[in-house]
Amino acid sequence: MVHELFDLEYWKTVFPVNRLHETFPEYPYWDALGDWDVTSPFHLVVNEYLKEQNPIHEQKGEGTPVDIFVWAYGEPGKREVTKMGGLPYFPKSRPWPRSAKGETLEFLAQICFKDSLDICGSLPGDVLVIFAKPDQRIYVSSAFDGDPSVFHFEWVSIGDFPLVLSTDLPPSKLNVFPCYGVIYRTTEPIAGTKIGGTPSWIQEEVPVPGRFLFQIHSLAPESLLPYPFINVPSRPVLPNIEQLEVYDPWHVLGLPVGWGDLGQVYFFLEGYKFYWVAQCS
Repeated sequence: MVHELFDLEYWKTVFPVNRLHETFPEYPYWDALGDWDVTSPFHLVVNEYLKEQNPIHEQKGEGTPVDIFVWAYGEPGKREVTKMGGLPYFPKSRPWPRSAKGETLEFLAQICFKDSLDICGSLPGDVLVIFAKPDQRIYVSSAFDGDPSVFHFEWVSIGDFPLVLSTDLPPSKLNVFPCYGVIYRTTEPIAGTKIGGTPSWIQEEVPVPGRFLFQIHSLAPESLLPYPFINVPSRPVLPNIEQLEVYDPWHVLGLPVGWGDLGQVYFFLEGYKFYWVAQCS
């Protein structure tokens, strides 16, 4: 395995679903538990519990295998894993991507398919490295969908070669908060950053060329419970946060990837060409 595996049985002991009220009595959203989009360990525990308890999920037919990601903060031990921000798995010898106008692009995220080949089939490489325009604040609009200037894609096969260093990266305007994915094999329905399965449409289904390959969801850690990230026991507490002019403590560390109002972007592959659609609440 390339990715670290999410241990669902362990996290069930941290978030015992049958005793959540007693364990976390001050949590305000118990009455709104549902198929939440996955960022934190708690989200996946609840999703899997509801699948077991709710027969309507079986009526949806899904049962389709999918690899979902729970997120850890910071840089991973392996550069090639699925991640957002930080250092990409990108060869030092390869020219850094530029836009059609010649501006230097920024690393946004990468998806590693090495552990998901039985789901997604053969691909041009193991890791898809995704770059974005430095002024792309990831706003969602009709002009965003499929606009070739929004994203640039580079396939990289895992190998033994020098990778770019932090000193090789251009100055960042996106300032994407670094985090990496811990993988879990489950079945549809489930929403979050995932490989395979079906698009988790927030609005109506949209016809898109090619086959659905993956989606990237807005990063939304569960900050009112332990472990907003799999390796972070609690939300950072910052004094005088208003004076820092940030919306959330995480924003001091960088901006979590976000698409409008907690939206997601669905990526489809036709041959070697990507198409994408974004939706938000």
